[in-house]
Amino acid sequence: MRLHSIRLIDYRAISDATVDFSSGVTIVEGPNEVGKSSIHQAITQLREDKDSSRKASVKDTQPVGSDVGPRVNLHLSTGDYELRYSKRWIKQPFTELSILKPVSEQLSGNEAHERFLAILDETVDVDLLDALDVAQGRSLDQASLAEIKALHGALGDAGEEPADHDAFLDRVESEYLRFFTAKGKETGELRRLTEELPAAEEQYRDLVARSADMDALVDRHARATERLKGVRAQLESAVTERKDAEAAVQAVSGLKAELDRALERASAAQRERQRAEEARDRRQALITEVASAEKAVKTADAALEKVTAAQQEEDSTLAEAQKSLEARQAELVSAQDQAKSASAELARVRARREVDTLRKRLTDIRQQEHRVAEAKATIGSITVTAKDVEKLGGLFTELRIAQNAKTAAAAQIIARRLGDTAVSIDGTDVPKDSAEEFAVTSDLQILIDSVVDITVRPGQSPAELDRHLESAQAHLDAELDRLGVATLEQARERSEVRTDAEAVLAEATSTLRVLIGDDDRDELNAALTRAEHVAGDESDTNDSVTSIDDLQARVEATTAAVDDASAQVDTARTALDRIRADRDEARVAAVRAQSTHEQAATTLQNLSTRLSTDRESNSDESLDEALTAAAATLTRLEDEAAAARSEYDAADPETLEMRRQNALQLFESKQKQQEKDRQEVDQLSALIEDRAAEGIYDKLKVAEQNLESIRSRLARMQRQANAIRLLRDTVLAHKEEAQRRYVAPFKEAIEKLGRVIFGQGLSVEISENLEIVSRTLDGRTVAFDALSGGTKEQLALIGRLAVATLVDGESGAPVILDDAFGFSDAQRLAALNVILGNVGRTAQVILLTCQPDRFSSIGGAETVSLS
Repeated sequence: MRLHSIRLIDYRAISDATVDFSSGVTIVEGPNEVGKSSIHQAITQLREDKDSSRKASVKDTQPVGSDVGPRVNLHLSTGDYELRYSKRWIKQPFTELSILKPVSEQLSGNEAHERFLAILDETVDVDLLDALDVAQGRSLDQASLAEIKALHGALGDAGEEPADHDAFLDRVESEYLRFFTAKGKETGELRRLTEELPAAEEQYRDLVARSADMDALVDRHARATERLKGVRAQLESAVTERKDAEAAVQAVSGLKAELDRALERASAAQRERQRAEEARDRRQALITEVASAEKAVKTADAALEKVTAAQQEEDSTLAEAQKSLEARQAELVSAQDQAKSASAELARVRARREVDTLRKRLTDIRQQEHRVAEAKATIGSITVTAKDVEKLGGLFTELRIAQNAKTAAAAQIIARRLGDTAVSIDGTDVPKDSAEEFAVTSDLQILIDSVVDITVRPGQSPAELDRHLESAQAHLDAELDRLGVATLEQARERSEVRTDAEAVLAEATSTLRVLIGDDDRDELNAALTRAEHVAGDESDTNDSVTSIDDLQARVEATTAAVDDASAQVDTARTALDRIRADRDEARVAAVRAQSTHEQAATTLQNLSTRLSTDRESNSDESLDEALTAAAATLTRLEDEAAAARSEYDAADPETLEMRRQNALQLFESKQKQQEKDRQEVDQLSALIEDRAAEGIYDKLKVAEQNLESIRSRLARMQRQANAIRLLRDTVLAHKEEAQRRYVAPFKEAIEKLGRVIFGQGLSVEISENLEIVSRTLDGRTVAFDALSGGTKEQLALIGRLAVATLVDGESGAPVILDDAFGFSDAQRLAALNVILGNVGRTAQVILLTCQPDRFSSIGGAETVSLS
C-alpha cells in the first residue's frame, strides 16, 4: 500500500492544503497547531468514520466559528488498485470512490465506503495499518504484532514456522491435567492418595504406640500389685509401733503432772515473797518522802516573803509611769487637732483649683467624643470605600474593553447619503456628503425615507468575546448591587463623604488621646467628683485671706509639733511597757512562790497522813517479819520442784514424744500409700479391660494392610504422573525451540537496525507475542519496562520499522510517525536518520514534525512544508 497525496479542506485549522507523498521518506513539517496531526487523523477518519457520523471526534474537526463541513481527498495505491477516495462530514456530507486501476469504476455514498473497506481487506492487513501508525503521544508503546497475518507470512518465509501438533499437545496436556494442575501441583487421584498417605501412616503409628501402651499397662499393673502387698505388711508393723509409743508416753505423763504442781507451788511462794518485799520498800520510801516534804515547806516560806516585798515596790513605780504617759498623750491630741485643721484648709484650697482644671478638660473631651460619634455614624452609614471605588472603576474599564473588543470584531457599516432623501441608521440621521460608521452588534435598522426599511442582523460573534462581555457586565452589576449604588459617580461621592468622616474621626481620636493621656475617662469623672466634695461650698471660706504657701507652712509647723509630741508619747509608753513588764514578772514570781508554798504544805500533810494510817495497819517490825517468813517458804518449795524435775528428766519425755509422733506419721503415710497403690491397681485394671475391648491388636493389623495398599497405589500413580510430565516437558521444549527459530528473523531485523543506535553489543529478547521483553547491551540485561523513556521509544519504533522491512512492499503499509523521537538526544537522532533512510528504500515512511532539523540528515527524504 502506498499513499500518493492527501488534500484537506476546512479541516480543523486547515482551510485548503495538499500534501504529496514520495514512495520513500516524506517529512511534513510546520509550526505547532498548523495541522500536521490533522493529516494523520484524516487518514484514519477516512477509513473508520462514515460521512453520517456524529461522533465527538468528527465534530471536533469542524473549524471553529465556520458553518462548513470538513473534507478529505486521498489518492493511494493498494495491491492492484489505484484509488481516489473523498469524504465530507457534518455539512452536506458525501462519500466518493474513484477506482482508476485495474478497471475504472465510480461509486458514492455508503456503497463507496463499503467498497473501499473491502479493497483494503483484500489487499492489505488492516492490523498492519494500525501497527505502523504511531499517533502523537504513543511513541513509547510497542505495537501489537501477534495477530498481523502479513508479518506471520513474512516470518514463515524467512524462518521456520512451528509445526502444527496442537492435537497431540492437547492430548498430552489432557493426560497431564489428570495428575497435575496448570501450575504443576498434584490433583485428582494422585493428590488424593498423596493426601491419604500421611493420615494412614499416622493411624498406623498411633496404633503401634497404643499397642505398646497396652503392654506397658500390663507391666505397670503387675508392679503396682506387688507394691500394694508390701505396703499392707508395712502398715501392720506401723500399727504395733504406734501402740508401744503411746503406752510409753502415757507412763511419763504422771511424772509431768507432779512436776507441774511443784512448779506452781514454788511460783506462788515466789509471788508471796515479792509482795512482802514490795510492802517493806514502800514503807521506807514513804518515810523518806515525809522528811523531804518538811524541808520543802521551810524553803517555800522564805522565798514567798522575798518576792512579796519586790512586787509592792514595782506596783508603786508603774503608777508614776502611767501618770507621765497620760500627760504626753494629751499634748499629742492637741497637736494633731491643729495639724488636721491646717491640712483640711490646704486640701480645700487645692481641690477648688483642681475642680476648675478638670471641668475645662472634661468639657474638651466631651466635645471630641461628640465629633467621634458623628464621624463613626457617618462611616457606618456609608460602606463604599476608596478601594471599592478603585475596584468599581476597574470593572467599568474591563466592561468597556469587552464592549470595544466585541464592537471591533463585529461587522461595520459605513454609510454616506448621496442624494436629498433622508436616511437614518438605528435612529441616527446620516448627513449628506459625510461618512458615518456603525458597528453591527445587535439588530440595526436602515431607513431610507419612502424607499426601503432594512434590518441588518449581526452574525455570530466569537463566543470568547461574548463570554468576556457577559462576565464583565455580571461582575460590574454584582459589585454595584453589593455597594448599593447605581453609578460610579454615586459611589465616588459616597466614598468622598466617608473619607472626610474618617479624617474627622482620626483627628478627634488623636485629640482625645492627648486630652485623656494615660488617665481613664471614668477615673477623670470620679476625680472631679472627689475634688468637688473636698472643695465644699466656696462661700464657706475666703481663699484670699490665706495663701497656699502660708497654709503649707502652717501644715508643716503643726506636723512637726505632732511628730515631737508623738515621739514623747512613744518614749513614755516604752518606759511604761518596760516597768509594767518588770511589775508582771514580780507578780508571776509571787504567784509561783505562793503556789510552791501551798503545794509543799499540802504534800507534807498528805504524806504524814498516809504514814500514820499505814503504821496503824502494819507496823514497821511486822513488815520485816513477814518478809523473812516468805523467803524461808520459797526456799523449801523450790527444793521440792527441783527434785520433781530431776525425776521427770530422767524418764527422757522428749525422745518418747518424738517416737510417738514418728509412729503416728508412719501409720498415716502407709495408709495413704496403701490407698494410692490400691487406686492405681484399680485404674490399670480398668484401662487394660477398655483397651482389650477395643481390639487394638486387630486394628493394628488392618491399619498395616491399608498403609501398604496406599503406598503401592501411590507409587504406581507417581510413575505414571512422572512419565506424562517428562513427555509434556519434552514436547514443550521442542515447541519453544521452534518458536525461537520462528521469531528469529524479526529479532535479527530489530537487532540489525538497533545496532546503528546502540552499537554491536546489542541483543533483544522477543516474546511469543512478538514483543520486546528485554534489551541486553554489552552483557547487561534490562527489562523493557525498566528502560528510560528515550530507549523505550527508540526500540518500540525500531520494532515497527523492522516489520516494514520484513513485510512485502506490495502487501505492506506506510509507516506514519506523528511527532516521534521526542525523547531522543542529538546523537541517537542522527543514528535514527540513518535507519529511516535505509527503511525508506523499501518502505514508505511519513514523518509529521514541528522540528524538521531533527530529520535533516535522512538520505532521499522529501520535505513538504505546511503554513
